[in-house]
Amino acid sequence: MDNKQFNRFKACMRWFLIIVCSIFSFTMYAENKPIQLAKTALNIDEETATKLGLTFETVEIEIEGLKKDYAFLWMADYHLIAEDLSEMEEKNIDIAKKRIDKNFRNPNNGKTSLENWSLLPDCLNKTGADAILFGGDICDFGSLANIRALKEGMHKLTIPYMYVRADHDVAPWWLAAKKTEAVKELEKSIDGYEPVLVLEFDDLMVVGFNVSTSNMSKEGLARFKEAYAKRKPIILVTHVPIDPLVEPRVGEIYKERDPKHRNLTWGDDCNYKPNAQTREFLDLVCAEDSPVKTVLAGHLHFSWHGMLTKTISEHLFVPSFRGNIGVIRVKAK
Repeated sequence: MDNKQFNRFKACMRWFLIIVCSIFSFTMYAENKPIQLAKTALNIDEETATKLGLTFETVEIEIEGLKKDYAFLWMADYHLIAEDLSEMEEKNIDIAKKRIDKNFRNPNNGKTSLENWSLLPDCLNKTGADAILFGGDICDFGSLANIRALKEGMHKLTIPYMYVRADHDVAPWWLAAKKTEAVKELEKSIDGYEPVLVLEFDDLMVVGFNVSTSNMSKEGLARFKEAYAKRKPIILVTHVPIDPLVEPRVGEIYKERDPKHRNLTWGDDCNYKPNAQTREFLDLVCAEDSPVKTVLAGHLHFSWHGMLTKTISEHLFVPSFRGNIGVIRVKAK
């Protein structure tokens, strides 16, 4: 083999390895195995992490023009269920018990979501994070008992937080009586229950699409436009992902693994179909001059990272009932 042939062989092997590594990385995300879970995060020591059964999924975001770095924590798909099941229809109590013991028990320490929740707020307070982002389905269903248990922990938090709800947080599934208004009033007592939530910093905004399992309201769109008009870089928090406009489309990946073959993302050909307000919201998010820099989501119960548009990234997190805490590090580019 002469030098020219050998160089061609090396070039072919290099491209072969790149392709293999890319396929491997893509498969790891698609199979619900995040490529890298950090051993420690911020000020959570290993002993505490082990006690609470925590793992950490790190996301790094670079944004031009920032004056300082930021650090946020992420929790979503936690599915907290209180011990008090008295609001449930009797025939559904076994469903709740199964969800407590089988579906949403932390595999790392064997404890239920409620048992871990009693200790998590004190742990989160010590991290020094700029805020905690609760990305939806923190409760498993909208009972008064579940919301009270959640509120008890939320009121222990001494650092800022954003609670972006989803259907499990508010829907009165399996209950004997649908106490929707009472639940909503209790939810409001936690953080106001606004349709769009905003955490504003000197040179950055975190904006949350609340209850993103439903279409955005006119009031929510107006609030989003108000934040958008400030032209600060935006990190968008939503429970339901937005289906990317570039390949690969996370909704299509999920569709292959869903028994009902649903694309559970927002988009015109997805299961979450936008009305006029939501369509305008999505167009603003994905516009060429959009201040949105990244979208953070959950809902699909697996980790994925890709591009929503050519300039906006999107990250989906492993569900927190498995002990996963997202660590979002935002750095000046």
